[in-house]
Amino acid sequence: MDVLISMSVFRRVAETGNFSEVAREMSLSQPTVSKRVAALEKHLSVKLLTRSTRQLRLTDAGKEYYNRCIHILDELSETESLLRGQQSTPVGTLRINTPVTFGELNIVPHLWQFLSDYPDLKIDLIMDDHYVDLVKDGVDMAIRVGPMTNSNLIARKIGDSPRVTVASNEYLAANGEPKTLQDLKAHNCIVYMLLTTRNEWHFTGPMGEETISVNGRFRVNNPHAIRQAVLAGQGIAVTPIWLMGDCIKEGKVKVILDKYMPTPLDIHAVYPERHFVPAKVRCFIDYLGTKLNP
Repeated sequence: MDVLISMSVFRRVAETGNFSEVAREMSLSQPTVSKRVAALEKHLSVKLLTRSTRQLRLTDAGKEYYNRCIHILDELSETESLLRGQQSTPVGTLRINTPVTFGELNIVPHLWQFLSDYPDLKIDLIMDDHYVDLVKDGVDMAIRVGPMTNSNLIARKIGDSPRVTVASNEYLAANGEPKTLQDLKAHNCIVYMLLTTRNEWHFTGPMGEETISVNGRFRVNNPHAIRQAVLAGQGIAVTPIWLMGDCIKEGKVKVILDKYMPTPLDIHAVYPERHFVPAKVRCFIDYLGTKLNP
């Protein structure tokens, strides 16, 4: 039995809780994955997993062995990288998770130069507006926009996303233009549901930081839909400049309440805590930081 291969299989089974998923990921058959884990248990003379029809659970011994597997396999990967010179040169496959619209407009356009710079690298881009479990899903890093939640991930700030308050000319003609934050209470405000602040909009104005609670008839979890709603004259929205910048330049929408600047959103690159950061992750974060902060 190749213990290292079996350890790698067991590690991913422990992280995903799914034999079939690991089989697809590692290009193995499901019976082979199961046999690898069983052989490892026989080799160690200890039960690592309890199996039921619905889920897998680590035994106490399995939890201890999993923690040691992480250390051993990561140390081995680091050693191999150092010996091969890969600690400074990205190779392999870089799996990145980004929000859908932000990724389309701000990440994808910069990928081609990065791939050109590193011909031995491949990229898997997983675009999802909901957070993925980086460890469970085998993702190397993610781009997060907005307030960071507490987690065991390493977070590095790589930029800011300035925002503006906007409405279409048609909406303002029909409903009037708000002059103060309090005026927003009388308006139909379009709310982005994925921000933790949701109905509370935060601004910096002449009197410092201010917060206003808003309401409206349309709430949505997708930035493109907010853009469409604004253009359709459905209300007022606080949006990133990158989402509405072209419409502002073309005069399709108007920036309002310009004395009150919405709080910018932080942009972070996050990745699992480990003893070393792979070159492919480190180099992409450095590269992206130069593109988001030219």
